[in-house]
Amino acid sequence: MIEVVVVCHEDLAFRFLDVAEFLFRRKERCWPVGIKEGESPDTHKALVQQALKEAGEGGGPVLILTDLFGGTACNVSLPYLQQDKVEVLSGINLAMLLRAFQRRVRVPEPTLSELAYDCAKYASEGIRICSTDIRVRNLNLEEAGRKASVKKNAAGS
Repeated sequence: MIEVVVVCHEDLAFRFLDVAEFLFRRKERCWPVGIKEGESPDTHKALVQQALKEAGEGGGPVLILTDLFGGTACNVSLPYLQQDKVEVLSGINLAMLLRAFQRRVRVPEPTLSELAYDCAKYASEGIRICSTDIRVRNLNLEEAGRKASVKKNAAGS
């Protein structure tokens, strides 16, 4: 199974995991890492190394989810990139984390790159401008209603 390490600023990784486990009503195999302000880069590196060591004990690949591309959490994770073994995906949101937990146990098991791509795609599709989506949905409903009314009137003539 692909293991998941979440590396974010402060306690964000722990909060994401708390919410995911609340929604799934189960514990997930995940290693959250908090990058705290004022800690040394060596401390950050050691925290990520320890999480990767624990996550990789099963010999499988590891997906690292980070909060912000170019931020400290992402930057301390990038040196561990290793084709087919460790992938880093930045811009974590709740949809991305939930997708990672759902898809990593799918049969057949996805490859690391398939899981990373799927999580990124799913997370980006969940970013919506709600007022626009609601307007479009309402227009589509109105159009469908007009078409149904026309058909009903045509059938009744």
